[in-house]
Amino acid sequence: MMPVRHASGFTLVEMLIVISIVGILAAVAIPSFRIFMANVQIKSASEAILNGIQLARAEAVRRNAQVRFTLRGQTGWTVGCLTVVGDNDGDGLQDCPAVIQSRDATESASAVKTTVIPGGAATITFNGLGRIPDPDVGGVSLASSISDITIDNDNITTEQSRELRIQIRGASVRSCDPNVTLTGDGRKC
Repeated sequence: MMPVRHASGFTLVEMLIVISIVGILAAVAIPSFRIFMANVQIKSASEAILNGIQLARAEAVRRNAQVRFTLRGQTGWTVGCLTVVGDNDGDGLQDCPAVIQSRDATESASAVKTTVIPGGAATITFNGLGRIPDPDVGGVSLASSISDITIDNDNITTEQSRELRIQIRGASVRSCDPNVTLTGDGRKC
C-alpha cells in the first residue's frame, strides 16, 4: 500500500494574509525610516565638518604653522596652510601645502544645510598652538572667523529634525545638540 503524501506549501489565502501584513508594516515603517535617514544625514555631515576642523587644528600644531579650515558650500571643506612653505627638511615635499585635504560638498545629501555664525564667515584659522590667533598679534579678525555651524535637513520638519551644532571656542571644538535642555547633559550647547 502506498503512503499518502500531503502537499507542502502555502494556500492562496495564507499568502494573501502574509502580503497584507507585510504591506501594513511597510506603510507604518517607511515614514519613520525616512525621518531616521534624514537625521543620519545630519549626523554624518556634522561629523565630516567636525573632522575637517579637527584636522586643521591638528595640522597647525604638527606643522607649527597657521592652517585654515574653509567651509565650501553646505558641507564641503578644504584644509590648507595660509602661507605655503617649501621643502625645509629635505624630504622633497612641501612642508605646508596650500591644500592639505579637502572634502567635496557632493559627498553629503543635498537636503543637508548649514547655518554659519557669524553670517558670511567661511573660515577658521588655527595657529601653531592649535588656537585661533589673536587678531591683535598678527591673527585674523574673529569677526570673520566661524564660531558656530548649525547642521539641519530640509526634508523633515523642525520637530522631527535632530539638528546639531559645532561650536568653536579658542582651542575647543565640539559638537552639541541645541535641543537638549537637561542641565548637566554633555550634549547640551
